[in-house]
Amino acid sequence: MKVINEITVDIVKNAKDGESIYSLASKIGFAYSAVYRWISELEKYGVISLIRKGNKNVIKINKNLIYKKFKELDNAVSVIEKDNTFWGLVKTLKLKIRFVKGTAATIWTKGSFITGDFYDRIYFLEVDKKDTDSLKKSLKKEGIAYTEGKANNNRPLVWIIQKEGFEIEKKDGLPVMPLKELVVWSKELRLENILEQLNLLYNLGLNVRYAEVLTNA
Repeated sequence: MKVINEITVDIVKNAKDGESIYSLASKIGFAYSAVYRWISELEKYGVISLIRKGNKNVIKINKNLIYKKFKELDNAVSVIEKDNTFWGLVKTLKLKIRFVKGTAATIWTKGSFITGDFYDRIYFLEVDKKDTDSLKKSLKKEGIAYTEGKANNNRPLVWIIQKEGFEIEKKDGLPVMPLKELVVWSKELRLENILEQLNLLYNLGLNVRYAEVLTNA
């Protein structure tokens, strides 16, 4: 019998010490019989114990290795779900926003070059000052973390940069800084690896050679 499934993940995610099975079942929206069955299964693995209290059984959480693995799985799934929600949200927001820096580089290179920040699900998003509060409200509503200058461990993390008077282009339905601006930014930071990918994709006539496979050809 597979112990990892939708019900057991929800049990571990939502169960509180001292809570009754009936209370937990009502909270997570599964039938009492199903929750009782899978709590009994989790008890075999030492994740949860049932303690008799009066005329009912209450839950005791045992934070053993399996419990921690359940939590890690839930956290990983939550990050992916929020990440997908964020990218869908950006395409529908009626705000003046655009991706910049390494996020823009990854979008323009179509993923042929992925920056470390993007890989770590940190996304740089410029927003017109008048739209900043609306952007924050939209992100908060979806449970997506944001910052305006200080990194944290939440993922995905939207790095908000307030600005006025900027141009926007659309790339694959996403608002992004124009290619010419990205080239200037990359040149200023001497990011030849990004410039090379842009040059290969868009025939920009840039005199850059970074990758060993090209340099040694």
